[in-house]
Amino acid sequence: MVEASTSFAPNRNITDNSAAGISDTRTVSLADNYAITSLSVSVNIDPRSSGMFNGDIYLTLAKGEEAFSVLLNRTGTRDDSSFGYGDNGFHITFSDSAANDIHMYRLTATGSNTTPLASNPLTGTWQPDARNIDPDSVVNTDPRTAFLSAFKGLTPNGQWTLFAADLSSGGTAKLSSWSLNFVMVPEPGETASAVAAVLSGFACLRLRRRK
Repeated sequence: MVEASTSFAPNRNITDNSAAGISDTRTVSLADNYAITSLSVSVNIDPRSSGMFNGDIYLTLAKGEEAFSVLLNRTGTRDDSSFGYGDNGFHITFSDSAANDIHMYRLTATGSNTTPLASNPLTGTWQPDARNIDPDSVVNTDPRTAFLSAFKGLTPNGQWTLFAADLSSGGTAKLSSWSLNFVMVPEPGETASAVAAVLSGFACLRLRRRK
C-alpha cells in the first residue's frame, strides 16, 4: 500500500449566517494511477471573532460529481434541542475508523451535552457526521449515510472541494487549513515506481510505502 498526504491553507473567512458558504477546490494529480482504499481528512476551523459556535458549522467534502461526504452537520443538534454546541473551533481529523461520532463530541468529551469543553478548539480524531440531512432540521438520531467510504475505489486524481458554511448569526469562523490523507493501492497494470515524482505545486506532499 501507498500513503499520500496533501495540505492546503486557504485562510478564508466563512461567511456568517449564510447557506452560500465558501468552497475551496484543489486538484490532485499523482504520477501513477491508484485506487483509494481509505481516506481521512484533517481540518482546522478557527474563530475569526468572538461568538463563533461550532454548532453553526456545516462542512462537506466532494470529489467532482463522483462522491460526497458530510463531515460536520451542526454538531450537538438533537431530538431535545435544536441548538448546536457553543464551543469554538475544530482542529480535528475525520476518519470512518475513529471511535466516536463528531456530532455528539461534547457528550463524549465531557459526559454531558450541556457542559462546554474545558479548552478550545476541539482536537482529536472523529467519525464524520455523515448525516446527509437538511442542516435546518438535522438531529443526532438521523441516519448516517455520507461517510468517507464513499471515496473508496476512486482514483485520488481530480478536483476535491471542501465546502464550509456558518448557518447562524454570531461570530465569524475561518477555514484555516485542511488536508487529504490517502491510503491507496496501484490500479491493475500500474506500478508505484513514480511515487516520488508527484503533485507539483502543492504546499505539502508526503508519499511513503506502508510496511
